[in-house]
Amino acid sequence: MWIETIVMPREEPAHYCPAPQRDRAAVHAAGRAESQQFRDSVLSYLRNHELMNAVKWVSEPGSIAMVTLHCTSGVLERLQREPRFEAGRSLSLTAY
Repeated sequence: MWIETIVMPREEPAHYCPAPQRDRAAVHAAGRAESQQFRDSVLSYLRNHELMNAVKWVSEPGSIAMVTLHCTSGVLERLQREPRFEAGRSLSLTAY
C-alpha cells in the first residue's frame, strides 16, 4: 500500500533572531537551491539504502526544503530513524 510521506530536514531549536531585509528574488532563489539540495540528499539516502523500489513518486523541488513521497510504510520507518530527516505521513482530509 502506498502512503504519502512528507520529509523535511531535522533542525535543532534556535533562538529567534530577526532576519535582515533581503531582496525577495534572492530569498526565493536561495530557497529553491536549498530545496534542490535537500531533495538530492533524500534521493541519495533512498538509493544508498536500496529503497527506491519501494517509492512510487517523488515531488519536484520547491521554494522550501521539503520532499513529498508516495512510498511504503517501510520507507517511512527508515526515514524516521535517520537523524538528518524529520518524516511523517501526510493527513488525509475528507470533505463532506
